[in-house]
Amino acid sequence: MKTNFTKSAKASHAASARTSTARRAFTLIELLTVIAVIGLLSTLLLPAFSSARERARAARCVGNLRQIALAGYLYSQDTGEYPGWRAGTDRKELLFPYLHTGLSNRDTSGDQVWRCPSNTDVDREASYGFNTRLNWVSYDAIRQPARTVAVADAGITDALQPTLATHLMPPSATTTGNIGRPNPRHRAEGTRAVNVGFADGHVRTLVMREPFYPGEPGHWFGNGVTDPEDPAYKDDLWDLL
Repeated sequence: MKTNFTKSAKASHAASARTSTARRAFTLIELLTVIAVIGLLSTLLLPAFSSARERARAARCVGNLRQIALAGYLYSQDTGEYPGWRAGTDRKELLFPYLHTGLSNRDTSGDQVWRCPSNTDVDREASYGFNTRLNWVSYDAIRQPARTVAVADAGITDALQPTLATHLMPPSATTTGNIGRPNPRHRAEGTRAVNVGFADGHVRTLVMREPFYPGEPGHWFGNGVTDPEDPAYKDDLWDLL
């Protein structure tokens, strides 16, 4: 009797173990359901992750431009004129003593303030460009430094081609082969936007519409109007007004 009871107990225990194991195992339908849920969550969260990464890159770009704009301001205070371009010397060289990064326009190496984190083609596309209206002008001639564009996201032409030129033309400038326009790499107000450093050193993120710029590259090709009294004048934030 004792033997029969032991065998019965063992059989019951084995059956219970098999039932417990069966309860712990996933069925094929449950496994497929879990996979589908994970896929759905990934689809929903991926845009949020991408948006967060772009916001981080844009914030870093703002920091870069703040340093560059302040370096331009300090240079103008030390020399009496805003940094410009001349054959054999570029602005990166002029501002190296203030930034200690980026030896020249040819230097695109390393993690330097001259590289916008959202620029994925640094060997062909400049990250930033300077307002050509400020080339070598006396800082005292800039009547409203807080409203005058000094430097911004750049590296694009009217043909939407990349360029290494570190200059930016005002809205009045008409198309040429080496034109430099503001490059809307970032987003603000639900649309493409540009980070902009002003002559007093502060930085703002602006969309490509007036008073900053009438339109994006490929849509705005300049109107040639340089007279502030003309109703079609668009250079309010780019001129020495």
